[in-house]
Amino acid sequence: MNVDFEAKDRIVVGTDGSRRADRAVDWAAAQAAVLGLPLSILHVVPGRPTPSTPLTAVTASFAEGFREEALQRLERVVRRAHELYGDLEVTGEVVEGNAAYVLAQSSKEAALVVVGARGESAPLTVRLLGGVSDQVAAYARGPIAIIPDEEHAFPDGPVVLGVDESPEARAAMWFAFRTAAARGVPVVAIHAWQDRDSREIIARVTDIVEGMLAEARAEYPDVPVEVRVIHGKPHHELVHASKEAGLVVVGSRGIGGFTGLLLGSTSKRVLRDAHCPVVVTRD
Repeated sequence: MNVDFEAKDRIVVGTDGSRRADRAVDWAAAQAAVLGLPLSILHVVPGRPTPSTPLTAVTASFAEGFREEALQRLERVVRRAHELYGDLEVTGEVVEGNAAYVLAQSSKEAALVVVGARGESAPLTVRLLGGVSDQVAAYARGPIAIIPDEEHAFPDGPVVLGVDESPEARAAMWFAFRTAAARGVPVVAIHAWQDRDSREIIARVTDIVEGMLAEARAEYPDVPVEVRVIHGKPHHELVHASKEAGLVVVGSRGIGGFTGLLLGSTSKRVLRDAHCPVVVTRD
């Protein structure tokens, strides 16, 4: 399956015309406007069958109908993005294929891929079996953002950053600082662990975390930074901080992640439970 559209150095967002997807498009447009990047809005529809037979001809007519409906929905969404951000470069395209595959593939070159999460209002079978957002999160090769179904209370809140010594967390650090600088908000850097707890350990770990952030702090000196070193479960502390955050940024796998896993347990739990949009970065 070929993914034939321009994604390089753009923010790519998927839509199906639903309210959940509209939230994702609005967030992606705002992020693109803040970062000064073009926005590509994709509506993925099933491919048309071949070869032509009486049966496939009927199926093809349905596929063509899907495509026409998708074009109409896409025009509405693109128009809305232009209305919200008049100077933003926005393109829309209907692409044939599997939505999760197309969006995951686009992450190889895109600056960011954005999808809407499945909210609690989704049918139980959908929540159990997984949806497009779960598959994109699992198989994307670049940074992805998952936008919750419900509006969050602090869209202009700080950028919460999960910190550890993994290469993925380093990529998260740069994404968090760049976004915070563009939005004019602080970074709250959180490192949590579950081993022994003491004042000496906290002081030592705080020094290590400060050292890991030093390069980004030097690059973005105007970004206020709060460092929180906490004895606790990483996903619990990040989810708790997300209640008053504008964005949470985490690496796809922590320092203890197993080679071959594209998404670690902490990032999975944060994606599932966070109260605000979440960006997951890869190395």
